Amino acid sequence: MTKRLNADIQKPKIIESFYQTILEEGFEGTSIAKIAARIDMKPTLIIHYFGTKENLTIAGVDHVITIYSNLLDRLSPRHEDPEKRLMALLNTLWSRAYYEKFNIAVAFSVISVSFRNTRIKKKIQILYQQFKSRLIKELEALHREGVIACPDAVKTADVLISMVEGSRHFRHFHVKAKDVAGYNQSMIMAALSMLKTPLAHKQAEDV
Repeated sequence: MTKRLNADIQKPKIIESFYQTILEEGFEGTSIAKIAARIDMKPTLIIHYFGTKENLTIAGVDHVITIYSNLLDRLSPRHEDPEKRLMALLNTLWSRAYYEKFNIAVAFSVISVSFRNTRIKKKIQILYQQFKSRLIKELEALHREGVIACPDAVKTADVLISMVEGSRHFRHFHVKAKDVAGYNQSMIMAALSMLKTPLAHKQAEDV
């Protein structure tokens, strides 16, 4: 029991150090020795818990999945009014809590590794599948209630995820900090227009 409790304390510290080291050194420049030095820990202890840098990366992605799973719990706001529920959904998707929870530099680093590592790629796919499943469930409910015009919730979820992820990356490179709130609001209105317009879905089906 003592070993288990110790692991529960040490592993999150190691993963956080891993995250911070990637921010400063980049993924390729991050080593178990640097991770250990940041938290005054012996590298052998990190190896004991994780074995390799790859395993540590997997654990880091699992940590991110947990963080975003908690955020995604907010994607089904418990408003009785479906219109308010829709707006709460869109406001969550373009909230600072969502897009700033995980530093984009670290996200890019891990995504780049996923092109070479199938284990990490599968973990990221799990994260997006969870995201998509939550969206589909909520979109189907909103469509049944007549709030949105999206007969195909699966395709609509794909478009929304593309808008959310694309705007997150674009915002980092092209939107000044003082303009972020206005930019996010513009994205919310664009998503709302797409969800509310039957013609948009008809045109998509015809392409």
